[in-house]
Amino acid sequence: MSGPAPAKPCAPLAGAHTSKELIRQLFDLNTVFEISQSFHSVLDTHALLDGIIMTTIGQMGVGAAAVVVQMPGESQRLSLTRSKGWVDIDDSEWHVELRSPFAKVLHNEACPLLVDDILPRIDTDPHFVDFLPRVGCALVAPFAGRDRLRGVLYTAPKLNGHPFTNDDLQFLGMITQQISIAVDNAILYESERRAARELIAARERLVRNERLATLGRLSAAIAHEVNNPLGIIRNYLQVMRDDLAANPHTLDTLNMVADEVDRIARIVRQLLDAFRPDASRPAAIDIGEVLDAVLVFLRGELKRDGVTVESSGFDNLPFIIGREDPLRQVFINLALNARDAMPDGGTLTITASADDEFVTVSFTDEGCGIAADALEQLFDPFFSTKKDGRGTGLGLSICRSILEGFGGRIEAENVDGPGTGAVFRVCVPRVDAGSDPLQSDTDLQQGPDS
Repeated sequence: MSGPAPAKPCAPLAGAHTSKELIRQLFDLNTVFEISQSFHSVLDTHALLDGIIMTTIGQMGVGAAAVVVQMPGESQRLSLTRSKGWVDIDDSEWHVELRSPFAKVLHNEACPLLVDDILPRIDTDPHFVDFLPRVGCALVAPFAGRDRLRGVLYTAPKLNGHPFTNDDLQFLGMITQQISIAVDNAILYESERRAARELIAARERLVRNERLATLGRLSAAIAHEVNNPLGIIRNYLQVMRDDLAANPHTLDTLNMVADEVDRIARIVRQLLDAFRPDASRPAAIDIGEVLDAVLVFLRGELKRDGVTVESSGFDNLPFIIGREDPLRQVFINLALNARDAMPDGGTLTITASADDEFVTVSFTDEGCGIAADALEQLFDPFFSTKKDGRGTGLGLSICRSILEGFGGRIEAENVDGPGTGAVFRVCVPRVDAGSDPLQSDTDLQQGPDS
């Protein structure tokens, strides 16, 4: 009797491979879902970029990653950069000009690409043809928007030495889709937050200007009424001086009275200067020459008070938009304030520098610094930190009014906390590099009071 036929070896299930792929895809989708939730909860752009880099390094198993996106307000390039794992590489080398061949390839493909596949297609873009192989970049993933490239993610090779697979590229492609949305959300949120801050600042300026206008009208009226009796008093004092020339004691007393009258007259003039509209228009000014003239004027007086001046950066400064006499008044005021902050002498450091928009002049003293509660009121009219009635509280307010009149600003802070000296920075708009620095009509004279 024959037994049962021997069992045939089991053939592999036809769907086994498909099941593994499905499981892998489900795992990837779940991972992408968790990552996207994490990304979308972050509204700080810098923190989001740091999270993108760390997630990429962890998920892809690479030793380094960098990401570059568009800064708010920029439209022609990607320049907001974060990186980890790469050393001795300037952030600007990751930047992408949106009209470059490199950017066009990434935008058209809209998916992760191996560097070896990109290089033959960007032979007209010498920067990236040289840069990507030089730093050892192996993979580039674009954040592609509907209209243009929104960002780029760069990665080094895998730490285990294995090549990137199609599954890796597909997984990274899913992540970058979520990254693109998250980055757009974060930048939009920051733009709205910045706009809100600017709106609040504009409202505060409006309120301050309204108060200053009211104060100006009041001050002008008071100054007018005080000036007349002051003139009469001064004339009679002169007559009495002539009559009492032979009586030294009485003459000394009259001289003290005259000095106080002159001090009141200076305060009245300051009131008028603070709130009288300036009929002149901003023009192109050599700020380096203004600074040199101020130092020549003050150096002797400062030296007598034990103050040494160290200056740098005055040469080859661009022309600025302003008014020469008021600007000289600002610089003199700040230098004398620094002297008053160092009654026992010290060093006043004056430095100048320029960027694409402004020339910045800094006055740094070695005094006792500014109290935290005084910093907020420092530029308010009639607020003074000087003791014994030495200050009227109008100097810094006038400086701010002068600078704002031609688009500048002034700011102050302690060097390193109260008690360590203070620095005052004057920022004035520079003449555009392409314009004529001697231009005195047209654009340079279109100031806020024109």
